Amino acid sequence: MIDPSSGPFLFDTSAESWLARSGHIAVVRWIREYLSTHPVHVSSVTITERVRGYSLLWRKEQEPARREWIEAARIAYLNALGRVWPVDGAVAAVAGEIMALLPSPPTPPRRSHQLAESRQERLSRWRFDALIAATALVAGLPLVHNNADDFESIRGAIERGPERFPDLGPLDLIRCGALTPG
Repeated sequence: MIDPSSGPFLFDTSAESWLARSGHIAVVRWIREYLSTHPVHVSSVTITERVRGYSLLWRKEQEPARREWIEAARIAYLNALGRVWPVDGAVAAVAGEIMALLPSPPTPPRRSHQLAESRQERLSRWRFDALIAATALVAGLPLVHNNADDFESIRGAIERGPERFPDLGPLDLIRCGALTPG
């Protein structure tokens, strides 16, 4: 179990989604305790991914009431943002190093919003993950994620080439499942 007061942490898109969907009482308690001490820290890339997800759902939905609910959820998400870390020059440089170390996505295509992920979408997702990992490194924050395959690959690449990341590493990863007991 990760002590919520030991943050702050940077939350990846997959972690935000996992936390938002989880109704498990231990997860709800953990996030409440975390929020009593720290704001949620996210990369601006996470906002891009979440808003894209809401927009894809909205465009696919035909029922007006459901579209209104999706739009309300999008607005509520944007209104509740905590600390947003930008993709600045330092993050961009570190992300470029990560992408050079791992030029191809380490995981197969996924299904998102009931759509098969195209090669281009897979590359975009991979590049977004590299930008989020770079944000965590530059910010000096542990990265909470629910995407072990991609982020563990990034951590491994950084550990094999630490000279490209002076004073930044290692990438400290926390899987969502480790936040709460059991």
